[in-house]
Amino acid sequence: MRVVVATAPGLGHLLPAVPVAWAALSAGHQVLVATTGPSLAMAQHLGFAAVEVSGDGAAYAAYQRLAVREMDARPDEHELASAWGRFTGQGEVPGDTDELLLFLASCTVERTTRVLREWRADLVLYTTFLCAGQLAAARAGLPCVQVGIGLPHPDFGAMHERRPAPPAAVLDVCPPSLRPPDAAPDSWPLRFVACNGGGLLPDWLQPRPARPRVCVTWGSVLPESGMDRTLEAVLAALAPTGVEVVLATGSATGPGPAPAGVRRVGWVPLSALLPGCAALIHHGGSGTTFTACAQGVPQIVLPQVADQPLNADAVHRAGIGVALARTRPAAQEVREALDRTLDDPDIGRACARVRTEIAAMPGPGDLVPRLAGLTPGVGG
Repeated sequence: MRVVVATAPGLGHLLPAVPVAWAALSAGHQVLVATTGPSLAMAQHLGFAAVEVSGDGAAYAAYQRLAVREMDARPDEHELASAWGRFTGQGEVPGDTDELLLFLASCTVERTTRVLREWRADLVLYTTFLCAGQLAAARAGLPCVQVGIGLPHPDFGAMHERRPAPPAAVLDVCPPSLRPPDAAPDSWPLRFVACNGGGLLPDWLQPRPARPRVCVTWGSVLPESGMDRTLEAVLAALAPTGVEVVLATGSATGPGPAPAGVRRVGWVPLSALLPGCAALIHHGGSGTTFTACAQGVPQIVLPQVADQPLNADAVHRAGIGVALARTRPAAQEVREALDRTLDDPDIGRACARVRTEIAAMPGPGDLVPRLAGLTPGVGG
């Protein structure tokens, strides 16, 4: 089987598909990643053959504009309890972000279609939100499979005027405790396997810390899109708490001088950093949220844009942490959330329950034969 993984420029769209792609390679199939921007560099870093599908950089530029627009338009406070209904209403992204999503897809769909035909692909894997892989598969007459990045999002390909056929299968990494009540059940359960890229681990990471260690991260996009002031406020709020703060962002330099007691570590895989942490404070990105869930680490979520309010509400509903609705919470709110997260035994028990649910789901290797069964003339 010849599999093309087609993803958006952002790392949060590539990394969730990597465990399935690795499993396919391990089973003897061929895999090619078709993407652009940071995802292209990461795919090569992780050992995949990869091709560029937006030679003029327009796709990544649109992706950055989308992030900035969303940050500029974010409310002062999110209505977390109704976030899922608003996000999935009519199967569309609220507001005018759907235009940029479609433009982003249009920047890569032509080259992706050509790659599918010239490489003689049998199957296309693509991740949620951006539908270029789905559109290209329809043009090439190939089955495609949506790989979930977190909560079971709607099929955004339906926004496109040509409305491609639904994917042949949806791989769903959401465990029962986090699933919204009205989420569609017709999917293939897939155990979330954290893939956070590679990185050099610092010497101090392995020993258990003398004080509670709290990781703070804003993912790979928001630090470049106007999140620094919120980040600075959170770090300042944590300074008098006496915990050891580890700031894990794409750059080890950060937005300004770090308060006393803060370690800046740059890019370190969360899956390696979190086992020694008592809590994680983050923006609510799907990869970050689900990595913490799989590790059983309590979370404090400060959602900003896109699906982050949905993830924050899921953390709240499952009882695995605290969700702060205000995009710029006061220092006292942050400290109170930290106290509750560290001291409430119910949160610890809920985290253990969700971790057990995730561990019991079928792994990527279990699903590769089913994926091969979708490809006519290829089989297992």
